[in-house]
Amino acid sequence: MKIRKINILLAVSLGAISAFSGCRKDDGAIPERVSIAAVPTITTNIDATGSQAINLLNLASFSGKFKVDLYFPGTTPPSKVDIVVRKSNGTVNNSNVKVFKAGVTSFPSTFTVTAAEIATLFGVPIALADAYDFAPDIYVGDRKFEAFPATGNGTGAGLNGQPFFSEFARFAAICAYDPTIYVGDFEVVSDAFGELAAGTIVTLTTVTATSFRATYPNPAALPNPPVPTFVVDVNTANNNVTSTKQQIGTNFYQYTNPAVQVASGSVAPCSKEVTMNITYTVAQGSFGTAALKLRKKP
Repeated sequence: MKIRKINILLAVSLGAISAFSGCRKDDGAIPERVSIAAVPTITTNIDATGSQAINLLNLASFSGKFKVDLYFPGTTPPSKVDIVVRKSNGTVNNSNVKVFKAGVTSFPSTFTVTAAEIATLFGVPIALADAYDFAPDIYVGDRKFEAFPATGNGTGAGLNGQPFFSEFARFAAICAYDPTIYVGDFEVVSDAFGELAAGTIVTLTTVTATSFRATYPNPAALPNPPVPTFVVDVNTANNNVTSTKQQIGTNFYQYTNPAVQVASGSVAPCSKEVTMNITYTVAQGSFGTAALKLRKKP
């Protein structure tokens, strides 16, 4: 019994000695022998003097500009950075990243990119809803810190939301509103209100660079002729459409003072379509809101 006790005490003592002998004099919160890299914070911002998005209807007009700079002035710069670009469509995709400019050592540095350069880099044409994010892979000595790693956060994730900081410069592919498209004869694709048959011609004319006038060729809206019309406003920042409430006659079947108001909707310049969610009212009340979809006649 005594021997067993002695053996146990000896084992504990030896373990304590072993643990103690495993320590080193530089041990502390961060041991000196552990390599810690001071990674500088870099901000990547779009230059307002360049294109803000890629217009698929005029790819040659795209000239995107962005600047890469140290977020904290006077800090030690990295050994170098590679400017990389990530391509996504709908969801973030860190597996599709290409090098745009390698070996950048000067800060700040400003870059310009064209649609042709982007298409060449990825080997396929730019498509609607593509998003291209430009950011730096940072090198400190012989260590590389990626902007878009396969797992974990990238080099710019830590300061998101801080003043004037941007993790990456994003250029998205859109079909920008073009008022010259929304002129001429458009065919009714569908009318949830049930008044205009598919194939009925609705004529659009330009009012301003951000609005058009549409005819409402419904013989029930009187007097007719002339064919009633209403004006639609386009938000060119997001292609959404709305309108004020506008009277389109004095009589509508047995009702009086028919009016329409575009509550919501959007234009789709690439497909030359417009969808308007129209609220139909008369003096006696409302018929509710229904979608009218038009497509430009070939």
